[in-house]
Amino acid sequence: MKTAVIFGAGEQNIKQLTLPENCLVWAADGGLAYCEKLGITPDFVIGDFDSLGFVPENAVVLPVQKDVTDMAAAVNLAEEQGCDIFYLYGGTGKRLDHTLANIALLIDLAHKGKKAYLCDRDYTVTAVTNGDICFGEHEKGVISVFAADEKVHGVCEEGLLYSLDNATLENKTALGVSNEFTGRKSRIAVKEGTLVIVKNHVSS
Repeated sequence: MKTAVIFGAGEQNIKQLTLPENCLVWAADGGLAYCEKLGITPDFVIGDFDSLGFVPENAVVLPVQKDVTDMAAAVNLAEEQGCDIFYLYGGTGKRLDHTLANIALLIDLAHKGKKAYLCDRDYTVTAVTNGDICFGEHEKGVISVFAADEKVHGVCEEGLLYSLDNATLENKTALGVSNEFTGRKSRIAVKEGTLVIVKNHVSS
C-alpha cells in the first residue's frame, strides 16, 4: 500500500514528525512553510498560494477560484499516483470550515476503501465505511464516534468503557461521544454506513 503525507496551511502544532517509509510528501499552499519548520522537503507543492504569499518553483499552480480546496487537490493527485493511505497535517485550526472540509475528505476516502487520518497535536480523526478499526492495550484517553450518514447501522464498540452491540447511530445525535479506553484491546466496527472517529490524545 502506498502512503501520502500532505501538509496544509492550517494549525501547525505538531513540532516533530517521523515520516512513513517510502511515502510521497505533498505541501498544499502554506503547508510548504509547515514542511520547512519540520525540516521536510516535499516531493510536490500545489495550491493557489494565497496562504503562502508566493509561488514556489516547480509548483502545481491552481486558480484562486476553484471547486476544491488546496488540500483536496493534493489528495486527488496523490490518489492518481496510487496512494491508499493518507495522513493530513495542518488541516485543523481556526478555520472550522476547512477542518470540516478535511473531515469530508476522510469520509470520501473511506467510501473508496482507503485509510485517511487528519492529524492534530490534540486529536486524530479518521473514518470507517462498512468495516472496523482496532486499538491496542496501550491506548489511553477519550474516543468518540459520529454517524456520517443519516443513519449508520450495526455499530459495535468492544473493549471500551461503554459498549455498543449492533446499534444504529444517527447524524442528528451524539450517542457515541466521549467513550474511553480501558487498557484492553478495543474495536469499533460498522456494518452499514460510515463512522467518523475522533481519538483525543492524552497530554503527557
